[in-house]
Amino acid sequence: QCGPHIGWRTEFRSMEVQLTDFENAAFTAFVVLLTRVLLVFDLECLMPLSKVDENMKRAHKVNSVLEEKFWFRRHVIPAESDESVPRVAKTESDACEEMTLAEIMNGTKTFVGLIPMIYAYLDHIDCDGQSMNRISQYLTFIQKRATGELLTPATWMRRFVMNHPEYKQDSVVSQGIAYDLMKACSDIGVGKRNEPSLHGDVVIEPLDTAHAYATQLTSNASDKARSKLLEQIRKRALQEDGPGSAPSAPLRKRAHSRDRGRGHH
Repeated sequence: QCGPHIGWRTEFRSMEVQLTDFENAAFTAFVVLLTRVLLVFDLECLMPLSKVDENMKRAHKVNSVLEEKFWFRRHVIPAESDESVPRVAKTESDACEEMTLAEIMNGTKTFVGLIPMIYAYLDHIDCDGQSMNRISQYLTFIQKRATGELLTPATWMRRFVMNHPEYKQDSVVSQGIAYDLMKACSDIGVGKRNEPSLHGDVVIEPLDTAHAYATQLTSNASDKARSKLLEQIRKRALQEDGPGSAPSAPLRKRAHSRDRGRGHH
């Protein structure tokens, strides 16, 4: 009845690209898992927009990861779902409080923490051991970033500039400093330079271009090529995955269908 209006929307703001594939993968996995936590556990994370704006202002300050506190909901578990711990009146339970980033990630006495909730979700879905090991590596890395055990790229870059022999403590970044900084960032990204202050005990493997994908990704593909690609994508779906259907797992379904087909023959 509301026409094209879709009501409330939730978004995860795009963050800065990190220096390495490992860091990008860690934060991508974290965001994806957090979306599953919000949906599966039906959490309440609404906050006044004024506090969101205040968080954005604080996040722009130097070393805000360690020196600032951010507004976050005191309780995220719906009142009717949390029967083990007495809850105060809903107006109070919906209140926000200031927390450090480490507290938001790891939890406090009253707030369970985002990363512990992700682990709870992984237990809930019986995550396999191999995947759990990789995800734990990502989550541990993010925990260490939040607590300051590992530096953020911004802090690392500031220290690089301030410790550069050309820097004269005058806020001027010379061409030589800029070049050396970009070279160092590139070497870190391709695995030529190890930085334990950024990654801890994680070793960034050197990039191997020997077997790189041979086809260049361009935006000037012909309509014929694009149509062929779309047809290949359409063939991956099953008939029951049509309009109005719930998401399914076509690959598993097709494999099951093939097995049944072989049985009939």
